[in-house]
Amino acid sequence: MTNLLFPTDFSTNTAALDWVQFFARKTGATITLLHVYQPMIPDSTLPTIGDPGLGVMASQEVEDISRQQLGSLATDLRKEGLPVRTDWRIGDIEDSILESAREHSADLIVMGRSDLSTFFDRLVGSAVTEVADEARCPVLIVPTIPVGKTKRPAQIHKIVYAMQPQTTQELVAFQTDSLVRAFDAELDVLTEDELDNAQADLIVMQLYPKSGFLDGLLHPNHVTDLIEKSDVPVLIYHERK
Repeated sequence: MTNLLFPTDFSTNTAALDWVQFFARKTGATITLLHVYQPMIPDSTLPTIGDPGLGVMASQEVEDISRQQLGSLATDLRKEGLPVRTDWRIGDIEDSILESAREHSADLIVMGRSDLSTFFDRLVGSAVTEVADEARCPVLIVPTIPVGKTKRPAQIHKIVYAMQPQTTQELVAFQTDSLVRAFDAELDVLTEDELDNAQADLIVMQLYPKSGFLDGLLHPNHVTDLIEKSDVPVLIYHERK
């Protein structure tokens, strides 16, 4: 593992940042900090009050602030001795993350998940799910820390693999052997209905593409379910091509 991609919106939730640092220290990988800027688009159907140039200036200020925040975060991580580069983009969040992952040959994308408690959080949550669906490299999805709960340290002592009907023991070994060795971790292989009571630091599962509407009915999107309900990070692998 040589390249980690960390999309950030500079939120106060630091759990995902802890995990990308944890993996970088363990593997020596370079962290690419990605921020996708969403410009303010004025509504041309509304009457203009005052100088329309003020809105352009305000938008430019927000853009400059986002660039500064990205640079400051990179500086902080470099002070910790971690190799870091930055990637600032304008565009669609999901597409920009996937493009950045391809361009930087990311071995792993680390993304924070919101608690999905507001409309905006659900939009962000859908972005995480879409990246998990479309990325060609593994995606680590880190849940937010609920209000009033202590943040769990980024550590891997116990790994749980979510076994599905299509999954083979060979695939489980391929996806977990290096993790078990790197972190000297214990591995449990459980069926999906056993996951609710599982004690783990990390859940690993395979994403299988659906062949059509009927397949979607017969085999619901377990990745989405895990992303939304898991209180520990979920590592998503994709089918090898």
